Amino acid sequence: MASNVLMPKMGYDMTEGKILRWMKNEGETVNKGEPIAEIQTEKVNIEIEAFDSGVLAKILHQAGEDVPVGEVIAIIAQPGEKVEAPAGKAQAPAAKAEAAAAPVAQATEYPEGPSLTYPTAAPVREGRLKSSPLARKVAAERHLDLAQIPGTGPGGRIVRKDVEAASSRAAGALAPAAAVRAAAPVAVAREDRPVTLTRMRQAIARRLTESKVAAPHFYVTTAVDMTEAVAFRTQFNAAVSAEEKASYNDMIVKAVAKAALKFPAVNASWNETEIVERGAVNVGVAVALPEGLVVPVLHGAGDKSLPAIASETKEIIARAKANKLKPEEMGGGTITVSNLGSFDVESFTAIINPPESAILAIGSIKKEPVVDAKDQLQIRSIMRITMSSDHRVIDGALAAQFLAEVKRLLQTPMLLLI
Repeated sequence: MASNVLMPKMGYDMTEGKILRWMKNEGETVNKGEPIAEIQTEKVNIEIEAFDSGVLAKILHQAGEDVPVGEVIAIIAQPGEKVEAPAGKAQAPAAKAEAAAAPVAQATEYPEGPSLTYPTAAPVREGRLKSSPLARKVAAERHLDLAQIPGTGPGGRIVRKDVEAASSRAAGALAPAAAVRAAAPVAVAREDRPVTLTRMRQAIARRLTESKVAAPHFYVTTAVDMTEAVAFRTQFNAAVSAEEKASYNDMIVKAVAKAALKFPAVNASWNETEIVERGAVNVGVAVALPEGLVVPVLHGAGDKSLPAIASETKEIIARAKANKLKPEEMGGGTITVSNLGSFDVESFTAIINPPESAILAIGSIKKEPVVDAKDQLQIRSIMRITMSSDHRVIDGALAAQFLAEVKRLLQTPMLLLI
């Protein structure tokens, strides 16, 4: 019996996918589980597998076509079986003309130089000026007004040295302005550079804008003393295989997963008519790529051991960077961890990844002076975590309790092994 191959839905808001290439031709034999086509979602390229064995009887959409989610893209039949294309086969959407946006004229602002204060001119004297012929000659050569030059000669007579002194003061007053003009930066004309939006960038912009607008975010931050966690990680990694060695992020994922099991109201989503507390704890791990951001999901993290989390997280991050994530690794997340500690970021806030209700933003671990319970000053390894919560689902007290549990687990790292 013939079976349809559908455009799969991989991701919360995926509406269509592009067929990049067919890996089988019409008439070729296919086996169940064998890759038959590569498609491109807004975030990744994924190979889709045959769900039945048989012959690839019909290819309904060619490489390069965008196809809505759920539409039949091919038919697998048994050898000799006749098949027909389903009625109402959607046509590939017409290519959209891309109008290049006219560059927006921008007003150029030039920095103002420092204001200068010039010496106030000497008061103009009234009456007949007394001056020597040589003083008048020097003043004329240097374009100085004798009326503004105080005389020191007999009866206030202006002499040559008075003119030269006035000339020096004028030169000194002008010197700073000339120096500033010489040191002023030279304006360099740089042209705007338009960057074409990739499908991934469009998806990130759309989803996070929707999240920020629809979900009323609030933020709770706590400082975690990671001193014991640092020592624990050293001992743990010395005792396990290379694949199981844990990063700090693996420990945080484990702590978040355990806390989510304890607080199911955090591991929940809003769907307008009800709040759904998710049965499984699936932790998304934000991964930065040159093209943008992807969030592969570690399914069942709440039930996995720390070595298993460390091993599987390495795999999904490697596949994410190689653009080889599997469809099931791209969706189903219930809570996300975003870590910028490796970029020396002390703390930050993150936008919730819908339909989840919380995301934890992790900063770097830094040594800081801390006053202990005995009022003694100690140097400890401190890390800050900021939790963004959807206030439709999570209230402030609940967020604080959840974050306190994550903090307790990290500050008592042996609990991560239980």
